[in-house]
Amino acid sequence: MSDTPAVDSPRHARALPDTLTVDVQMWTPLRGRLHDFTTLECDTPRPLPRDDDEWHRWAVAVLDAVARRDDWQPGRYYFRAEVLDDAGRQAEVLTQDHWEYRT
Repeated sequence: MSDTPAVDSPRHARALPDTLTVDVQMWTPLRGRLHDFTTLECDTPRPLPRDDDEWHRWAVAVLDAVARRDDWQPGRYYFRAEVLDDAGRQAEVLTQDHWEYRT
């Protein structure tokens, strides 16, 4: 992750880094629970989304592009777009939700 802040935003306590993380879990119907699937490292969007709905649309667009490119299995996923601190711990959640991927 780069130390250079991307852009200051009135929504965030501090400037966001150049890269963000989207943590993805996949629903397993036979077990009835989520399991870790993948973690995506993404460029911070510019301009920054202005509100929660824009952050959600950005995350879903990222997921859709990667799922199509990597031929993910159709199904239900849970995602959390977040900022990590220098130690790799979650510092801020930008958006999170369930997402249904269909081919």
